[in-house]
Amino acid sequence: MRKLVTLLMLAMLGMATWSCSYDDDDLWAEIDGIRNELAALNEKVSSLRTVVDALEKNKTISEVVETDEGCTIVFSDKTSVTIANGADAPVIGIDRVEGVYYWTLGGKGNFLTDDEGNRIPVSGEAPELAVDAEGYWTVDGVRVEDASGKEVKASGKDGDAFFRSVTDGETEVVFELTDGQTIVIPKTGAVFGFVQPEDGRGCFVFGFGERRTLSLRVADVTTADFMNVPEGWTASFDLAGRSVTLKAPAASDGVSYAGGIVTLIGIRATGETVFASAEVCASVDFTDAGGTFVVCEGNMTSANGMLVWYDKSGKEYEEVFEQANGGKEIGNVVQDMFMANDRIYLLTQNGGSMNGAGRFVVCDARTMRMEYADPLVIKTPEGKDTWPQHLVVVSPTKAYVQYSESGMEATSGICALTLGDGSVEVGATVEGTFGAFSTEGAVKTRMVLSRGKLFAGCGHSLVIVDPATDAVEKRITYEGRQVKGVVKGADGNIYFALAGTFTGNQNMGADFTSAAKIVGIDHEGREILNEELPEAVRFPVATWSPAVGMCADFTGPYLYFVDTDSFSATTVTRYNYETKTADVHWLSAGEIVYGIMGQHPTTGKLWVGMSNYVSSNICVYDVSGASPVQESRFSYSAQKGASPAGIDFAYRYTSEWLGK
Repeated sequence: MRKLVTLLMLAMLGMATWSCSYDDDDLWAEIDGIRNELAALNEKVSSLRTVVDALEKNKTISEVVETDEGCTIVFSDKTSVTIANGADAPVIGIDRVEGVYYWTLGGKGNFLTDDEGNRIPVSGEAPELAVDAEGYWTVDGVRVEDASGKEVKASGKDGDAFFRSVTDGETEVVFELTDGQTIVIPKTGAVFGFVQPEDGRGCFVFGFGERRTLSLRVADVTTADFMNVPEGWTASFDLAGRSVTLKAPAASDGVSYAGGIVTLIGIRATGETVFASAEVCASVDFTDAGGTFVVCEGNMTSANGMLVWYDKSGKEYEEVFEQANGGKEIGNVVQDMFMANDRIYLLTQNGGSMNGAGRFVVCDARTMRMEYADPLVIKTPEGKDTWPQHLVVVSPTKAYVQYSESGMEATSGICALTLGDGSVEVGATVEGTFGAFSTEGAVKTRMVLSRGKLFAGCGHSLVIVDPATDAVEKRITYEGRQVKGVVKGADGNIYFALAGTFTGNQNMGADFTSAAKIVGIDHEGREILNEELPEAVRFPVATWSPAVGMCADFTGPYLYFVDTDSFSATTVTRYNYETKTADVHWLSAGEIVYGIMGQHPTTGKLWVGMSNYVSSNICVYDVSGASPVQESRFSYSAQKGASPAGIDFAYRYTSEWLGK
């Protein structure tokens, strides 16, 4: 019974309270109607599982809202669940053993089990309800039997809903199950509590050194005092004024996050003890458009990667994810990031192989606090394992990932992701993006999101994908070449580098028969530039080759890219797409240039990552003159900092830039 499914009868729940009443006779449909609705119902969230999760994690309920469909429960962490009016179903319930809730069928003690006979926890995968061809209820394909052993038809009233009632009280919400069990969850701040953050976050976010006054809900509490204040914070309260004043600790070098729980203990007029708690944190502002990110892969065999952030003044903050998440690491071989929907999305190749968070990690963009992580198992259309490599998020519910087959990256593609509430659903590979790596398949480099369209290299072609249809709306092909980098220029157009035409085995070396090129297109795919580069510029074409690290100036007509086909390239060319001139080997790093470079959107400084695969250096250059001048150098000696996958800027994700 171990299937990735949903329980859905919770989406069909019958309620007998002020907020969720229903007429069972009116709502019961004929068997054909039930069968037609099952597919849609099986996509809904398991309400009962959500309620149990809230209970186990000590969440409170901040709001109960009556709707036409039933009632919506909003929890203190801003998650919610809708308990809908609907038809009866077989008696699937829960029972508690040693503090853990498990799924039951037909009453308490009658546990659903997996293929090995183990009880199925509510916190794990849920069983799937369906109707078979003869009209009987099934659970994971097995017919449901009642207490007497009789199979249950889906055409009558043989089953009961999960919930008998939901009662919204003054201080708590009571969920009564059909077997008589009750789940009681207190309401947020009903007697004594903090008014929840207006920004919808689960904690109050401060700047370092900031002083703020937070509002309290106070009913009949006559006296109170602090039970806990996070280290480094100062606090005072005014019970009569229903407020708490907090001051965050001052900023200190390299510290990006500090926080904890503020707790007040109060005594009610009745003598009852009550508590008011709030999570607070002080954090640097990762959404600041002047900030710079460095994505470090880490050593594949020995260390997870990390994210480094620099503020607008160049102050360095290492391991910002770890600081915000109690020491938890992102994952092994961190490849890419994207900022959207007030979140930062992080992509790793090997996920939690070294106890990292996962392959797809979602954080609050303001604080870097992790919201959830997903293992992100992507298979090629041929069923082979993959390495996710690059990421674009186009909406709160839609993203794309460029991947390569984990076996020597022989094939690659782009697949769509559906982003849910704490989970990710991997969709199909976009047709026309899969094939032999660098000849038909998606190129191992960043994709560009601009004006609602996705621009990506796929072997010989540049493709434009429409996120509304997950389809390639245009393909621009350059036979015999490979796309090596795709960027957006300061003029709003899309530019990409093409390797020269070549013969020979691309995995063992190639003989180039023409020069490399820079091509520019507008958003409709019309060519605005097609220029050969000097013969000294060569781009690698092997599957194992790194990307050329291509980046664009945010304010001027410049492109920067690695300019030799050596695996250990150390030189960079600057190209002016207005004058169509190239400064070949313009920057000589003296070290292996690694990952995607970046030119800062406001300072204009060029950030270049360098690596020997066990440590890294990040060099910052003044490029305003005829020759680059190194201004600063940051070193990551620990293996977490090995191999900088790319430089990035919060500005790249602003509506101003995305819409340009």
